[in-house]
Amino acid sequence: MQNRYVSIALVLAFSLAANAQLTYQLGNTTLLIDEVVDSSRVNIPWEILWGPDDRLWMTDGPLITRWDPVTDVIDTLIDRGYGNGLGMALHPDFPNTPIIMAVFDTADYYGGNLQCEVSRFTYDTVNDTIVDEEVLFTYYHAGEHAGGRVLFDTTGHVLVTTADYYLNGPDTLFSPVGKTLRFATDGSVPPDNPRPDRTWTWGHRNPQGLAMLPNGAVVNTEHGQMFEGNEINLLQSNEDHGYPYYDGTACMLFPDTCNSLTYTYTRPISTFTHPPSGCEFYTSDAIPEMQDKLIVGILWHKGLMLFGFNDELDTVLTEEYLQGGAFDVMWRNRDIAIRPDGSFYLITNDRMDPRIRWVHPDLGTSVNAVPFDANASRAWPNPASDKLFIDVPGGSTSVQLFDTQGRGVPCPIVRMGDRFVLDVEALPAGAYTARTSDARAVRFMKR
Repeated sequence: MQNRYVSIALVLAFSLAANAQLTYQLGNTTLLIDEVVDSSRVNIPWEILWGPDDRLWMTDGPLITRWDPVTDVIDTLIDRGYGNGLGMALHPDFPNTPIIMAVFDTADYYGGNLQCEVSRFTYDTVNDTIVDEEVLFTYYHAGEHAGGRVLFDTTGHVLVTTADYYLNGPDTLFSPVGKTLRFATDGSVPPDNPRPDRTWTWGHRNPQGLAMLPNGAVVNTEHGQMFEGNEINLLQSNEDHGYPYYDGTACMLFPDTCNSLTYTYTRPISTFTHPPSGCEFYTSDAIPEMQDKLIVGILWHKGLMLFGFNDELDTVLTEEYLQGGAFDVMWRNRDIAIRPDGSFYLITNDRMDPRIRWVHPDLGTSVNAVPFDANASRAWPNPASDKLFIDVPGGSTSVQLFDTQGRGVPCPIVRMGDRFVLDVEALPAGAYTARTSDARAVRFMKR
């Protein structure tokens, strides 16, 4: 067993040493940004989400894969043999209810065949793989505008975004406006849907983000046609969000629309200039400057955006654009996945030189943190779930563990030369400090 832990430690040490760590100062918090998966191991990742198995699930071309941050192994759970993966969501009771919903463009790239397939997969809990894909229905899209984000709502039904279409005709699924579709996991239409074609909301252009707020409400992030036309919309049943007649809050000069006394639409709760992609609502206090804000990935431009809401979560009050420094390297942030400990992952540089990066607070330099001694290695993996490794050059003879109140915490510790292996699996989640016999200290999080 000791050899296994040493092997894991060596893999992680090599991985972090091979990639320079970026930093970003956000208020009083120093963010550390590690590249954890480089472009030699992902092709065109589009969706990432943090699973209940403490691993990062991804769509990547025709694949659904999963990366283990402890072993640094990427498993292919299913290879469909064709298509380009877009959004994916695990059932809220996963894996007890072993259902995975996902959208795949039928082309190798999502501007190709103009058709997307919405599929349900079954997760085989015994063999730890994905089986039994069933394509529930297809929808069409114009060029690169495919929508494709997936989310379960509070009723256990599935939401999928579609995009503006080039086909003319009546206002149906295949008309030239994007929709939010809502359906059961077997593809059927819920009885409380406003229309029989799975439509939940309409009048969208190219919505690429869906997020659930703490009160169960759902918002999307949507590409506008004009510079100020990018939107955040609060989605509620049977509402028209304006496109193609309105882009953001600007009238598109369709005949009679601008001066119409009868046409009404639901206005966005925010409009902004940077084209958005995936989004997640951040509730953790691990990064106080992000707490209770919507984190939005940005395409074309570099960086992230943060949106603060009112107490009722129906109005955007603040907008902040995180740019410069580390984010000048991290252009095209396609999607976000938040871990329970408050750190999060990003798909960066997306279709060209794609990478997965991990953003986490520097517990050694942030306000109120225990002073960090540069002569002692940081604990890793950090946060840790079962085993924590600390390298302490210089011959320290022991390590003791303390909680945030300075109280000693019992923990099995094995010394292997200048390396200490701590068995932290039984510890409650939270922050801890490991101090060596020669008064060096390192701070880490137990997830």
